[in-house]
Amino acid sequence: MKLSLRRVSGTTPRVRSAQRAWPSRSGLLLELRLGSLRGFGEASPLPGFSPDTLEVAEAALRALDLAAVERALSLEDTENSLDAVACLLPTGQPAARMALETAVLDLRGHQRDRSAPTLLGAKPHAERKLAWLVGLPDAGALDVIQGAERAGYGHFKIKLGRPDNFQTELADLHTLRLALGAAPKLRLDVNRAWSEAEAAAACRMLETLDIEFLEEPCAALLGPLDTRIPIALDESLQGVGPDELEALARQSGASVVVLKPMILGGLSRCLKLGRRANALNLGVVISHSFDGPVALLATAALALALPTRTAQGLAPHAGLIAWPQHPLPISHGLLHAWSNPGLGIVSEPIN
Repeated sequence: MKLSLRRVSGTTPRVRSAQRAWPSRSGLLLELRLGSLRGFGEASPLPGFSPDTLEVAEAALRALDLAAVERALSLEDTENSLDAVACLLPTGQPAARMALETAVLDLRGHQRDRSAPTLLGAKPHAERKLAWLVGLPDAGALDVIQGAERAGYGHFKIKLGRPDNFQTELADLHTLRLALGAAPKLRLDVNRAWSEAEAAAACRMLETLDIEFLEEPCAALLGPLDTRIPIALDESLQGVGPDELEALARQSGASVVVLKPMILGGLSRCLKLGRRANALNLGVVISHSFDGPVALLATAALALALPTRTAQGLAPHAGLIAWPQHPLPISHGLLHAWSNPGLGIVSEPIN
C-alpha cells in the first residue's frame, strides 16, 4: 500500500458565520493506493472550530502504519474496517481520522464494486432532502432563498449572533417570513453567541416565526430553555460518545443533533452517534464544516445510510470553490444515492 498527500487551498470570500469569516480554506487530499486501485480522503479542519489543525493531521497521516491500514482494509465488514483504521489515530485528531476512513471506504468500494452509501448500509435508491445554507439574514438573503426554492429546496439555515445586533436580525427574519410565506422551513444557528438569559429572551421573540429548530443558542445550557422552538446541538457534541448522548439531550432539552464527521472524528463515530440519536427519537442532521467535495461525498454517504426524515445540511456551499470540482449527486433539492464504486470520484493520481 502507498500513501500520498497534497495540500489544497483557495480563497473563499463568502464563507462565514455571524461572528467570524474564513476568507480562505485549506485542506489535505489523501490518496491510498493498493495495486491499481485508489481511494481518496480529505482532511480539512476549520480554524477556530475544529479541535485539530491541518499540520497535526498531515503529521499523523504521514506517520501511519500502512501495513495496519491494509489489514484493516481486508476485514469483511465495512464498519469494522472503518473502526479499525480510526483506532490507528488519536481521538483528538478528527480530521485525520475522517481522511483515513474516507479513503478506506472509497478503496473498499473499488475493491468490491459497490458505492460508498451501500457499503455503509444505504438502500440503492435512497434519497434525502437537503437544507440550503443562506448565511446572514441580510438584504441579500431573500434573493438567495428564492433562488434556492426555484432549484427545489424547502429548508434554509440562517446564521444569527452578531454582537449587539439581535433586534436587527429579528427584524430581518420577520421581513423574510413575510416575503416567503409559511411554506419554507427556517432553521437558525447561533454558534453559541448568546448567554442563557439572552437565548431565553430571544426564543420568546422568535416563536412567532415558525422556526424549524434553533442550533447552539449558547455555550452552556444548564437546563432546557422555556421555548416551543426545538433546540439542536452541534459544537456541544465534540468529545461526546454515544452512551453520553441521552444525558446531554436531557440536560439541554435538545431534540436534534447536527453531526459533522470532520469535527467529531470520522464516519464510524458519526454512524454510532446517529444510530443512538435515532434510538432516542432525536432528529439527525448530517452536515459539514465547509469541507471540500471528497469529504462532502463521504458525509453524503453517511446521510444516505442513516434513516432520518430531517433535511440534511449537505447542499453545495461557498467553501467548495477552494477545491477541484467534483459533481455532487444532488438535484431538485434532493441528495441521491449513486451506483459508481466508492465515492464515484474520477481524478488524477496525486503523485
